Amino acid sequence: MAPRSALHAACAALFVTAHAPASAAVDFARDIQPLFEKHCYECHGPKKQQNGFRVDRRSRAMAGVLRPAIIPGDSAASRLYRRIFDGTAGQQMPPEEVLSDQEIETVRSWIDEGAHWPDHLANEFDAPPPDPAALRLIKRLRVVRTDGQAATAIREAVARNPAVINARGPDGATPLMYAALYADVELLRDLLAAGGNPNIANDSGGTALMWAVEDRDKVALLLDAGANPNATSGFGRTALSLAAIAPDSTATAELLLARGAKPSPMALGWAAVSNHETVRRLLAAGAKDKGESRGSALRARCYECLEALQAQAMPLPRALLAVAPPAAAGYPDAVRKAIESGADVNARDPKKRTPLIMLAISEYVTPDVMQSLIDRGVDVHAKSVQGLNALDYALRLGRQPVIEVLSRAGLQPSPDTTPAPRFVVHNTVRAAVTRALPLLQSSGQKFYAGGGCVACHHNLQGAVTVTQARRAGVPVNESLAHAELSTLARDIDATREQALQGMVAPGGVSTTTGYILLALEQQAYPPDEATDALARLLRLYQRADGRWMTPIRPPIEASEFTATAVSARGLRFYGVDNPATTAAAVARARRWLETAAPLDHEDRVFRLLGLVWLDSSRSLRRQAARQLLETQRRDGGWAQTEYRASDAYATGEALYALRAAGVRTDSRAYRRGVRYLLQTQLDDGSWWVRSRALPTQTHFESGFPHGEDQFISAAATHWATQALLLSLPDAKPAGGGKVAAR
Repeated sequence: MAPRSALHAACAALFVTAHAPASAAVDFARDIQPLFEKHCYECHGPKKQQNGFRVDRRSRAMAGVLRPAIIPGDSAASRLYRRIFDGTAGQQMPPEEVLSDQEIETVRSWIDEGAHWPDHLANEFDAPPPDPAALRLIKRLRVVRTDGQAATAIREAVARNPAVINARGPDGATPLMYAALYADVELLRDLLAAGGNPNIANDSGGTALMWAVEDRDKVALLLDAGANPNATSGFGRTALSLAAIAPDSTATAELLLARGAKPSPMALGWAAVSNHETVRRLLAAGAKDKGESRGSALRARCYECLEALQAQAMPLPRALLAVAPPAAAGYPDAVRKAIESGADVNARDPKKRTPLIMLAISEYVTPDVMQSLIDRGVDVHAKSVQGLNALDYALRLGRQPVIEVLSRAGLQPSPDTTPAPRFVVHNTVRAAVTRALPLLQSSGQKFYAGGGCVACHHNLQGAVTVTQARRAGVPVNESLAHAELSTLARDIDATREQALQGMVAPGGVSTTTGYILLALEQQAYPPDEATDALARLLRLYQRADGRWMTPIRPPIEASEFTATAVSARGLRFYGVDNPATTAAAVARARRWLETAAPLDHEDRVFRLLGLVWLDSSRSLRRQAARQLLETQRRDGGWAQTEYRASDAYATGEALYALRAAGVRTDSRAYRRGVRYLLQTQLDDGSWWVRSRALPTQTHFESGFPHGEDQFISAAATHWATQALLLSLPDAKPAGGGKVAAR
């Protein structure tokens, strides 16, 4: 296996070379490197790489942390440019003194001209190759929990060559680090006794102690062997900050604190999501909160955590942004707590949205809460960078009581210039899916090229659609399908270390991670080190009651039922790195899905799918299916919420879930749903659905139609296509019930 640092460097060099202009107006050595040195190196240079990002090395600057920061030829889609230009991709940088207009224009021109970065200035790190004996030992360690002979073979190999324990493996990780991740306590003890060094760090600064945080006993062993509890990775993580992610981490956190771990703001922030006991222990050890931890507690509605942090209370002017979409659901109690915490009703996020705008898409916020913001002086007429006001967003959701509050305040809707759709006439199932598939497959690749990440709506759903098409005997572009799988596999491998350090893919957090594993499973992708890291990440992020939390980007990433169903399914198939811990996590998820009450359509769909995927009782599955069937509309479709009209997204996913639950495709309900989909497909092969989410990334064209509505429309077209494919003769639901094996 080639080191990931080398892979990053090679990919970046190829990417830059391919886009290098014959004679660029902007010269890197003359214009860009001095600018980076002056404004960026202090936090992202050779001595310090805040959040793991650095601009003094070409591969790392291009790759970013979790998604590309520089996309040659496209400054508008490049996060580095968006951060220095207007902060729409996060806090504007540099934080203390923004660049001049001329400097910003220079960076823009450089990227648009191809971001040429000469090899002699790339500052790449040529990592030593991994030791072959270390690689063999690591291969055995990965299967030690499932292969009864592996532990014996490992002990014999170490007895012959004790130095191999500390030899260099992939990206500088040692076999001892892999033992901390995969082995049981007894084997780890033996490797430490044989001379394992717990303080060797890999190329990203990760250590065995960080990799062991799922197991308190292994953490204790490593500390007894002299592991440094304050070792900090290049991404700013420590063992304590990683342990604080898990809701049942109090014992591990106590142990680390007792052995001298320093309580960081990051650890306090993670604990404030769900663990008030750990919050109190961190505070007692000297942790300080500058407001971020109280914001985390508000977002997660951990009011016991909030109470524990009150001793360090200070006004939180941006608190309302933490409890409103897309960060949180906009629960009325959280909004009131935010106001009590000194929130500014006119605070704005990087896209110029006020709390009133952000709460307008909430399914939970009440009219009286919206009125209270108006009474407190919120700028009712404020508009987002998209030029939309709070009423525009409220109309997309359709909650009439909230619409009335905003209308009484004097708001008028912005003009809607969307042309009338042109539906296909005399449509058939086979013609519809044949029309949709080429559009879906081609736009998936274009999305990744422009967005720099895999997305549920374009790429991950695409794996399910392609798999279902194959099962139904419908031709697909196999070259594109193979490219999609290769892109996904490369993406999760490149960010494996980030996953091991508790860093999740941007966007849907656990939902996206679960969807990634679902997409891989659909394509029979075998478990590997990258999927192991994602499974561990999901186990760390699961809440004590069994659910996974979610940001609010409706409808795809806004339901804890969706997050829980896809995360638990991903664990069932890929959690083979730690079978016992995985089984306990899946059981907790099943109990939560069985007892939690769904609120809206997305909840009902994924509760049903989760009950099916996790083998809940037949009676519970039938009950959940009935609940979904009861919400079918007269036109044969389903709606995302009770306030909206039927659409292809809601209808397609409903039919998919019902088929997974055993509802026959020749049933009246399924046939009515199919008829609705056939009547609403557009002649370009798509189904159009109006977005009701707040945009979180800069708009770009992915090759899918419908402009600002393209992402939800792509997801809708995937769901609709899957539902229609299932109705073809001999079609079977995509996805089985078997757990993946190594």
